[in-house]
Amino acid sequence: MTTESRVPFEELALNAEEVGLLLGCSSRQVLERHACKPDFPERLSIRPATWVAREVLEWRERHRHARPTRIRGRDA
Repeated sequence: MTTESRVPFEELALNAEEVGLLLGCSSRQVLERHACKPDFPERLSIRPATWVAREVLEWRERHRHARPTRIRGRDA
Protein backbone atom coordinates (compact mmCIF):
# COMPACT_ATOMS: atom_id res chain seq x y z
CA MET A 1 0.00 0.00 0.00
CA THR A 2 1.41 3.36 -0.96
CA THR A 3 1.21 6.49 1.16
CA GLU A 4 -1.24 8.04 -1.30
CA SER A 5 -3.70 5.15 -0.96
CA ARG A 6 -3.85 5.16 2.86
CA VAL A 7 -7.01 6.32 4.56
CA PRO A 8 -6.44 9.44 6.69
CA PHE A 9 -6.78 8.86 10.43
CA GLU A 10 -9.72 11.27 10.62
CA GLU A 11 -11.73 9.02 8.30
CA LEU A 12 -11.06 5.74 10.11
CA ALA A 13 -13.73 3.88 12.04
CA LEU A 14 -12.73 3.59 15.70
CA ASN A 15 -14.01 1.08 18.21
CA ALA A 16 -14.86 1.90 21.84
CA GLU A 17 -11.35 1.07 23.05
CA GLU A 18 -9.75 3.41 20.49
CA VAL A 19 -12.26 6.17 21.29
CA GLY A 20 -11.40 5.67 24.95
CA LEU A 21 -7.74 6.28 24.18
CA LEU A 22 -8.65 9.57 22.50
CA LEU A 23 -10.86 10.63 25.40
CA GLY A 24 -8.62 9.37 28.20
CA CYS A 25 -11.07 6.82 29.56
CA SER A 26 -11.94 3.14 29.30
CA SER A 27 -14.05 1.59 26.57
CA ARG A 28 -16.71 0.91 29.20
CA GLN A 29 -16.86 4.61 30.08
CA VAL A 30 -17.16 5.46 26.38
CA LEU A 31 -20.18 3.19 26.06
CA GLU A 32 -21.82 4.04 29.40
CA ARG A 33 -21.06 7.77 29.79
CA HIS A 34 -20.31 9.31 26.43
CA ALA A 35 -21.95 7.35 23.61
CA CYS A 36 -25.39 7.74 25.19
CA LYS A 37 -25.21 11.56 25.15
CA PRO A 38 -27.37 13.13 22.46
CA ASP A 39 -24.51 15.27 21.10
CA PHE A 40 -22.00 12.40 20.86
CA PRO A 41 -21.27 11.33 17.27
CA GLU A 42 -23.61 8.79 15.75
CA ARG A 43 -22.34 5.22 15.62
CA LEU A 44 -21.38 3.70 12.31
CA SER A 45 -22.27 0.27 13.64
CA ILE A 46 -23.76 -1.16 16.81
CA ARG A 47 -21.74 -4.38 17.21
CA PRO A 48 -18.96 -3.66 17.35
CA ALA A 49 -19.65 -0.05 18.21
CA THR A 50 -17.65 2.20 15.88
CA TRP A 51 -17.42 5.93 15.26
CA VAL A 52 -15.71 8.16 12.68
CA ALA A 53 -12.44 9.43 14.18
CA ARG A 54 -12.94 13.00 12.90
CA GLU A 55 -16.34 13.26 14.57
CA VAL A 56 -14.97 11.98 17.89
CA LEU A 57 -12.03 14.43 17.72
CA GLU A 58 -14.42 17.32 17.01
CA TRP A 59 -16.65 16.27 19.90
CA ARG A 60 -13.63 16.05 22.19
CA GLU A 61 -12.58 19.59 21.24
CA ARG A 62 -16.07 20.98 21.87
CA HIS A 63 -16.15 19.36 25.32
CA ARG A 64 -12.55 19.92 26.37
CA HIS A 65 -13.45 23.07 28.33
CA ALA A 66 -16.21 21.21 30.22
CA ARG A 67 -13.86 18.72 31.86
CA PRO A 68 -13.43 19.40 35.56
CA THR A 69 -9.89 19.95 36.69
CA ARG A 70 -8.85 17.58 39.43
CA ILE A 71 -6.72 19.12 42.11
CA ARG A 72 -4.70 16.77 44.24
CA GLY A 73 -3.37 17.48 47.64
CA ARG A 74 -4.81 18.97 50.80
CA ASP A 75 -3.53 22.52 50.31
CA ALA A 76 -5.11 23.03 46.89
